[in-house]
Amino acid sequence: MHNIATVAFLKEMAAAKGYTPAQLAVVWLLSRGDDIIPLVGMSRRTRLPENLEILDISFSADELAALDRAFGPGAIIGDRYPDFVQKFAAQ
Repeated sequence: MHNIATVAFLKEMAAAKGYTPAQLAVVWLLSRGDDIIPLVGMSRRTRLPENLEILDISFSADELAALDRAFGPGAIIGDRYPDFVQKFAAQ
């Protein structure tokens, strides 16, 4: 339930700001420092405007602090993949 609540927090913040959770996640990652470079997917050309909107998003100090608490190290609990898939995942 912990991860579900964390994602719900991101979805609520995104809706309040008028953006997608993915957009906010990328902007938060960009705020982590110059040595962090999020890779933004572009599976369809129609995603380009959404991806470019990232450049217009900013966080208040309070929003950034809330995201830092929600998504800081150790905040997400569990493995990325179920055990039966993990054995095929790159290590």
